[in-house]
Amino acid sequence: MFQAPTQTPHILTLLDDLPTRDDKLIARHLGVTARTIARWRDQEGAPRMAHLALFWETRWGLSVAHCHAVNGERVALGLARSLERENATLRTRIARLEEMGDFGAANSPLYATR
Repeated sequence: MFQAPTQTPHILTLLDDLPTRDDKLIARHLGVTARTIARWRDQEGAPRMAHLALFWETRWGLSVAHCHAVNGERVALGLARSLERENATLRTRIARLEEMGDFGAANSPLYATR
């Protein structure tokens, strides 16, 4: 699934939100010339690829990345807790079966605490 946003802030908003206002640094980051950045400012538009690259460098892109990280962590934590509960339940069941007696199994009980 694609993570690219379908809508982004205006190019001038993105450029103004960058940690630097230096067009030369921005141009170097994008692999274009400073004149190209100036032209985007004048025309108030840029190619979608540049728009997306700049988006991820701004507070909006960082916010999206942060939300994905937090949500992923919550899902992983929930899964881990669920598996811990299931594991504890299964260990309890095994212990109960082992207490019931020796059923002539080839192996000795795995979880015997005796």
